[in-house]
Amino acid sequence: MAIDFPGSPTTGDTVTSNGVEYIFDGAKWKLNSKKYSYTGSALASTGNAVSVDLSSGNFFYINLDENTTVSFTNPPASGIAQKFYIILYISGTVSSITWPVSVTWESGSAPTLPALGETDTLEFYTYDGGTTYYGKLAEDDIS
Repeated sequence: MAIDFPGSPTTGDTVTSNGVEYIFDGAKWKLNSKKYSYTGSALASTGNAVSVDLSSGNFFYINLDENTTVSFTNPPASGIAQKFYIILYISGTVSSITWPVSVTWESGSAPTLPALGETDTLEFYTYDGGTTYYGKLAEDDIS
């Protein structure tokens, strides 16, 4: 998704795209680091599936109580990187999570599932329009 910057900005103008704010300093657009934050939502599996909409943020909490297939939708356009996190909490009987085949895992395979009542943090990024996602376990059993 391309960022729509105004053609004739004035100093101090801001544009927000995908939860990130940019500010015009009089010469160029810069990331407004004071306004950068993680945004997202809590998600739940419905019908054994959960969709992570990357246009809605970069931080997602998923409470799972069933075997689930995860999908990623609306990645940024090729050439624009996005890092996002999934906090994964297991609240019921879950024996499998199916991740998109486009995920390349740091360890060569998806991390093991958290145990019942445990929470893991997973980190992902993409820069090629969602053709490939790179994933890793960021924190194990943070509950």
